[in-house]
Amino acid sequence: MLVRQGKGHKARSVPLNKDARGALEEWLGARREVDPDNGHEHLFLSQKGGPLSVRAIGFRVSALAKKANLEDVSPHALRHSFAKNLVNADVGLEKVAMLLGHESLETTRLYITPSEADLQEATERVTWED
Repeated sequence: MLVRQGKGHKARSVPLNKDARGALEEWLGARREVDPDNGHEHLFLSQKGGPLSVRAIGFRVSALAKKANLEDVSPHALRHSFAKNLVNADVGLEKVAMLLGHESLETTRLYITPSEADLQEATERVTWED
């Protein structure tokens, strides 16, 4: 998938996993029913037919999170969760940085600061078993 204007107004290509590709195909199929010409280059459109603004996307993400009884969910929080989940899946920091569009690994490190639970889990791996 090509992100034309991501965070920092950077354009980059981002691979999607099987689940995301499936959801995207489903969405595009539904959208073709409404707009058979598919005359838009943007993936998500506003009610007026133009591209969604950053603010509108944030509002929609927050509304869906609230509906799911989740708190403090924003596009940026999802970005942090994505990075943390990649690291938890043993994906190297360099790959995580590329997926996020970071030029510096230091920026990526800020995204993956270990939680208290992460630190507790790490210490539980050290035992005095015979």
